[in-house]
Amino acid sequence: MRPVDKDFIIEGTQVYLRPITHGDTAFVLRLRNAPEVVENFLYRKTITQQEHQDWLEHKVFTGQVHQFVICDKADDTPLGSVYLQNFDEVSNKAEWGLFLDGDRTCGRGIGTEVGRLIWDYAFDTLGLHKLHSRVLARNKPCVRMNEKLGFPQEAYLRDELMLDGKYEDLILYGALKGDRGQ
Repeated sequence: MRPVDKDFIIEGTQVYLRPITHGDTAFVLRLRNAPEVVENFLYRKTITQQEHQDWLEHKVFTGQVHQFVICDKADDTPLGSVYLQNFDEVSNKAEWGLFLDGDRTCGRGIGTEVGRLIWDYAFDTLGLHKLHSRVLARNKPCVRMNEKLGFPQEAYLRDELMLDGKYEDLILYGALKGDRGQ
């Protein structure tokens, strides 16, 4: 994949998505390393500033990952991040994920709006055939969001991961363009 153009904006009703920059590092590290975000991620390690800078340089700015900062349209405040990764150019698919500042987004439907925006970007702009995600089964808000967006559950993997000393169930979602819900 080619990197996202630095001026590319995806407009929604409540939010817009803009490409992540080095200037977002402090925000992303604060939010991504927050316990309430980490508990729902498969990768639990605390991210350092150097690791984040390396991620930007070697993944985002090379086009291997398309990562956006989610901003509130009312005041331009960053609310989280959404990304496409693990691009498979042979099968024309990618994985999506997001993390949000729950204090600022809870109950506003921001996750669902961001999901619709990234769905349209993946299928209409990038021309992907399939979009998929991995979700911890106990992460009920993320489960509801994926299902509301129209992601069919493709697999329920019991005791799939050992996280923080206990086994966790994992749900795999996968969607084709025509699967989109309302």
